[in-house]
Amino acid sequence: MAKPEADTTGCIEAGILENALVMIIVLDHTGTILAWNHAAETITGYRRDEVAGKRDVWKQLYPDKDYRQEITARIATILSAKQYFENLETTIRTRSGSSRIILWNTKEVVQDGNARAVAVGIDVTEQRQTDNFRTSIIENAHILIAVLDHGKVLVWNKAAETITGYTRDQVIGKRDIWKQLYPDEEYRRAVTRQITEIIAKNRFFENFETRIVTRSGQKKILSWNTRRIGTEGTLQDITIGLDITARKQAEEALLSYMTEMAMRLKGPVEIIRDNLTDVAKLIREGKLEPDEIAMILDGQVRNADQIAHNVKEFQREISMKNKEIPAAYRKFLEGE
Repeated sequence: MAKPEADTTGCIEAGILENALVMIIVLDHTGTILAWNHAAETITGYRRDEVAGKRDVWKQLYPDKDYRQEITARIATILSAKQYFENLETTIRTRSGSSRIILWNTKEVVQDGNARAVAVGIDVTEQRQTDNFRTSIIENAHILIAVLDHGKVLVWNKAAETITGYTRDQVIGKRDIWKQLYPDEEYRRAVTRQITEIIAKNRFFENFETRIVTRSGQKKILSWNTRRIGTEGTLQDITIGLDITARKQAEEALLSYMTEMAMRLKGPVEIIRDNLTDVAKLIREGKLEPDEIAMILDGQVRNADQIAHNVKEFQREISMKNKEIPAAYRKFLEGE
């Protein structure tokens, strides 16, 4: 007669509990710890033989009395409405003194007529640090950064507030910010049409310039770049707007400078040309002595020096008044 197979269910459950990569803690109705797996030991630094059958580990994990009372109150509030809690995030102090961020989930189970609470703790410290780092970069960037979901604003950073004048509270979760930034309906339609055509071809656009109107009524020129992030079904658009108003003004100033200089130079240069033409003619006809020729040429050199001096002064003035002039243009203007 064959022997019945041994019941291995308990062994399997114990193995899962022990080898899980997350903290798994079992408590009775008084909060006394009944099980404390290997991950709990690794994450907290407290061994199971130090915590099993006791309740004081919570004071060690939450040594700050005020914070511990805050967490206890939050848990009590949650449990008063339901018998478990989900994704409760707390910060614990490990035995070594380091801080870890734990995401807690609990479930009540009944075994042999006794109620037990199973607490699962996921260490999300690195993930939160990464999230905070990413958030810090977005917040402290000097360019407008917005994340959109079919036009609805999900993220609106500090630079976006500064550039447009609209706070995140006014735009998050909404789509009407674009009507405010592009109040002229005809221009808004033209921009929308251009964007639609570009995205239909490339799914993103680069260095796309538009004129916006800020909350204060100021007009600014922004250069837009977009990228699509996420996966199918959760696609979002990250939009970056660079305020190039000052640069555009500097470029316009430079163009104005070059136009004005061309006009200023045209007359004096033509006079020098005509004088030299006359001198050349008189020389060919033998009507000028060498001293006379030298005197006339010296006069034209002085005229040319004065033109060069005027140009340099004008260049310096343009460069000083327009701090946003690109480096290459500035070197030209300052004669470097």
